[in-house]
Amino acid sequence: MDPKEIISDEESAALREAPAAGDPAGTGLTPAGQVQDLHADHWERILADRAPALESIAERMVSLLKVTGRRFFRTQVDVVAHPVRSVRWGVYARQLPAPTSLNVLDVRPAGLKGVVTLGADFVFTLVDVFFGGDGKGERSEELVEFTPMEQRLTRKFVDALTSDLKQAWKPFLELDFACVKSETNPIFAAVAASAETVSVARFAFMIGEREHAFEVVLPAALVEPLRSMREAGQTEATAGTAQKWRNRLREDMQEARVGLRAVLTGSAINLRDIALARPGDVIHTDLPATVVLYAGDQPLLEGTFGVSQGRNAIRISKPVNRRILGEKHG
Repeated sequence: MDPKEIISDEESAALREAPAAGDPAGTGLTPAGQVQDLHADHWERILADRAPALESIAERMVSLLKVTGRRFFRTQVDVVAHPVRSVRWGVYARQLPAPTSLNVLDVRPAGLKGVVTLGADFVFTLVDVFFGGDGKGERSEELVEFTPMEQRLTRKFVDALTSDLKQAWKPFLELDFACVKSETNPIFAAVAASAETVSVARFAFMIGEREHAFEVVLPAALVEPLRSMREAGQTEATAGTAQKWRNRLREDMQEARVGLRAVLTGSAINLRDIALARPGDVIHTDLPATVVLYAGDQPLLEGTFGVSQGRNAIRISKPVNRRILGEKHG
């Protein structure tokens, strides 16, 4: 059965855009004590967690695209990177206007596909500027297909873009992006199954007050591993910071004051002898050749007993516990 026989496209759109019950303003909030209905686009509205690696790639793309934009638009351009959003491919493809230039990318060696999406107005601006225009014109709505010149300039732009993508991803993954074909039908440019998630990165060239935007669509299988990856150079910075704190802690520990005690000798005696002991009784002991110095109950140093400057003293001969003293770890 055709799904349109059950619900029309207009009815589906109305359901998806309607505010929740009890929320005429469409804020998505439900009064306390009431159950909030599940929105039809609930799963598409779940935002991806912040990924430092993806943010870093976007920042690098902004820098690279300023040069690329100046080359194609022949003027100084500002580049804006919109937040990366996750959406199912089927939902994304249905929202594309016609005509749209869909340029399929082959991502090697990952063996995956990506898409660079260029709107008709963006393509028209490329052609207009190429022939000396100011890029402020509008494309005729009667043109339902892209002309050979539009296709040629689109390919040149996408080839330059793939070079920027490669450089932006290089600190994280060694990938090679290559444009293999251009389509206007999303069916022939699909990078994933309809229900599979893709990541959409939107970049915009700002020329005056006009925004000329395009989107880079990559499958989740390529993007998701980056969410647990540290930013380039962050690992080295973290290691350097750890070493800095380690050195500082070692220096501070050198100034710590520790109380030491020495046990000169000891004797084993039973409780009966202690109970019968009287003042004047003598307990015989032998002075050992070496004496151990303790910090609390932890033996640290070993030496010989003597007198220095009229005071009892211990001459250190060797450490008892090298691990505790930190010799093992410097």
